[in-house]
Amino acid sequence: MEKIGANWGTPAQTVVVGHFDVHGVCSAYLAARAFGASEVYCNYPQTAPENLVATLQNLFAAAPQRLRIVIVDVPIDLKNPAGFIRGLEDLALRHEILFVDHHESSLQYLGNFNRVRPVFLGPSALSLNEFLLQQIPSPTEVERAIALIGAIGDRDPEVVKRNMFTTELQAIADGLDVLVRQPNGALSTVRELLQNPVLVIEKARAEAGKIPSAQLSQRVGPVAVAQGPLPSGWGPKALERLAFAVGAWYATGWGIDERSKQPIVRAIIRWDVAAKMPNLPLPGATARALWPTRNIIGHPAAPSVAAVSEAEAQEMVLQWARAIADSATKSASPSVTTFIPESRVGELFVEVLQRLEQILEEQRRMYAEYIELKRKQVELLEKTGARGRVAD
Repeated sequence: MEKIGANWGTPAQTVVVGHFDVHGVCSAYLAARAFGASEVYCNYPQTAPENLVATLQNLFAAAPQRLRIVIVDVPIDLKNPAGFIRGLEDLALRHEILFVDHHESSLQYLGNFNRVRPVFLGPSALSLNEFLLQQIPSPTEVERAIALIGAIGDRDPEVVKRNMFTTELQAIADGLDVLVRQPNGALSTVRELLQNPVLVIEKARAEAGKIPSAQLSQRVGPVAVAQGPLPSGWGPKALERLAFAVGAWYATGWGIDERSKQPIVRAIIRWDVAAKMPNLPLPGATARALWPTRNIIGHPAAPSVAAVSEAEAQEMVLQWARAIADSATKSASPSVTTFIPESRVGELFVEVLQRLEQILEEQRRMYAEYIELKRKQVELLEKTGARGRVAD
């Protein structure tokens, strides 16, 4: 692992450590600009929650001076929250630690910090980025765009709710995803951003085309069913690109899991659609109803389910698509049935007749006024000597 801080010469310098995904890289860039950081570090797998404490100890435990370490977009390790907190607290004996996060999963543990200064800005990724943006004196339009791109990379519904989403910004976020997935990609990308953000954005725009799209097999209502197998390593993103391309709300497909080498079935809901219509069912909920004894893995908006064979995977893809389509149609077009007690039927019937009579009476009154108006128009024309036919 690369050691950073070799050029530290003055006390109390600031270093930024961020997550290794698109939002992590963008928020680390903004934090570095906001706090005037001398160094920034994001990398896979070193800045994953389960590895963060060891990474910080390796990088900074023997630093010759007290530092301010700003941690952004790295949630508390849920597998070992006590060890995560204890590790940061130990490091805070020597350095100032600022823990800036937006993940709701971290919220319940933040009160356990004593020496570490937690700042919770969630659950929106955009809120975190806007906070950092506010710390930058006179932020540029490019920096404002990076704040949005990072939130889009995290599929933050707040972006859509505030009408800030564009397909162009999503393309840039997707291109950044290609860049940060490369070996040491997060680290090189964040450092290139600090040197020339415009160049990195242009590079990301060009890289977006490298994300493969799944091919359409058929449509089942609002669901696009992909031809299998899905492109290796890009299952959820390939389904998302397919859904955007054909205007579907959802997409389902199957592929081969990179780790287990077994067939795996996937489904996604377009994140912008979910933000606009939050009552739509998520694929994860539909999967649990379909296969209650199976292990549903991943986020409810983009889950996966293992299959025992390719033939079963193909059947599950269609089964999942039909179930999602049925559930989504019911959610998008709700029907309300009101049951009327027998004792009130006659009473309500009289009320309906009375209302109809009121409507008819109103129509008769309006028609009488219309006839009177036309009569006056004829009289006025005759008085002024005008001739011509007045249409009735």
